[in-house]
Amino acid sequence: MSYNATFFLEQQATARCGSAPLAVLYIEPDGDMRNSINLQFPSGTPLDEQVATADRILTAVQRWRDSIAADRDRNRTAADELAKARAEIARLKAEAEGGDET
Repeated sequence: MSYNATFFLEQQATARCGSAPLAVLYIEPDGDMRNSINLQFPSGTPLDEQVATADRILTAVQRWRDSIAADRDRNRTAADELAKARAEIARLKAEAEGGDET
C-alpha cells in the first residue's frame, strides 16, 4: 500500500486528538472540522506500538517546527543586518555631504 497526499496549511490550521482506546489525531489544514485528515491505528494495535509510532511522528514534527523556526531566525537576522547596513550607509552619505544624519 502506498499513499501520498499534500495539504497546504492555512494560518488557522489546527490539530486535535481523541483519547485512547480510540486515539485519533485530527489535522484540520484550514481550521474547519469538516476538512480534516484523520490518523488512527487499526483495531488491535498494541499500545506499545501506538506509543512508538506516535513518538516517531512527534520527533519528525518537532524537527519540522525547529527547522522553520531556525529559518525564520536566519531571515530575521539577515533583515536586521540589512537594516543596520542601510542606516550606516545613510550616516556615511550624510557625513560625506557635510551634513548630519540626525
